[in-house]
Amino acid sequence: MLSSQNIHKLYLWFSIGFLFLLLAGIWSSFGFIASLYRTSIPVNSVIIVVVWGSICLALYYIIAACREIDIFLRFTEWYEDPENVDFDVDQVKFGFLGSVLKPLIGSIKESGRAVVSSSSETHSMVESFEQGVASRSKLITFLGGFLVLLGLLGTFLGLTITLQSMGVILSKLAGGLKDSSDSSILQIMIELITRLKEPMQGMGTAFSTSLFGLAGSAVVSIQAVVLSRVHEQLKRLLEGWLSAQVRLAGSQENGVAAGGGVAFPADGDFSGQMRAIAEQLAKNNVDLNKALGESNKFLLEMTIQQRQGGEVYRAMEGLVADTKKQLGLNNDLTGRLLKDTRQMVSVLESLLETSKQ
Repeated sequence: MLSSQNIHKLYLWFSIGFLFLLLAGIWSSFGFIASLYRTSIPVNSVIIVVVWGSICLALYYIIAACREIDIFLRFTEWYEDPENVDFDVDQVKFGFLGSVLKPLIGSIKESGRAVVSSSSETHSMVESFEQGVASRSKLITFLGGFLVLLGLLGTFLGLTITLQSMGVILSKLAGGLKDSSDSSILQIMIELITRLKEPMQGMGTAFSTSLFGLAGSAVVSIQAVVLSRVHEQLKRLLEGWLSAQVRLAGSQENGVAAGGGVAFPADGDFSGQMRAIAEQLAKNNVDLNKALGESNKFLLEMTIQQRQGGEVYRAMEGLVADTKKQLGLNNDLTGRLLKDTRQMVSVLESLLETSKQ
């Protein structure tokens, strides 16, 4: 059974086997296909050339992608165990894989390891790879759609030929029926049947080009799907390996990370990695408890200050009420003083008048 890393070989053999089945089907029905081809040789020739060109191009891309996967798997084995695995790192320089890993090859030659500092760098490298292989898949997909357009073009061309031929035949038939002295009805029918060959040729052009275009588009679409699957596997392998290099980039020889935490040992056993993870989790737990304690203390202080503020607010409300009460009493007293003053003024005025008399 093939492993997940070698699934690309299954895709390659499927593509090759599918092409052999296609050739066998063409060979077994060659007479019928040849008769369809002869109905419209120019248009069908163009469709057949585009079909086989697309198939060969897609197969070439599939083989190239499978070769890049094999090279990458060999490269990762050599990177993990360079002493026991014989590999020429210059092989990685070719293809889309080489264009992506080219910045890492220099550091591998100098220091013996790949330097990938962050996940953003990994994302940019994977995105660059996707943009490179997308041109291949888009080209094959475009050719599949282009075959459908060629089939439709032949269909409309055949229908146009049929309509023109039928128009000519009907016009001549109408002229012959008007002048029955020149030819008999039997001769007119024989001529009509003879001339129906041209409309039938037009219908043959329409249907044959549609069949060739749709069949070719189906074959090319299957190859495009296989190509996209192979590219997807290469992308997953590349992304997984780069992510592993990012996780190991922060580790140092003494096992302590640059940020002060415990780094996961790159060459240690599984138990050592688990101990490092446990130590890091314990440290994170202590830091979390400390942060929670500070938060609780802050919340307690805020609660106390809120209560004190409430008491001050209630005291201010009492003071405002007392002030309003005093202002009310002062207003009453002022009113009485004004009333008494007016009365005194009236009395003084009456006394003055009495003294004048």
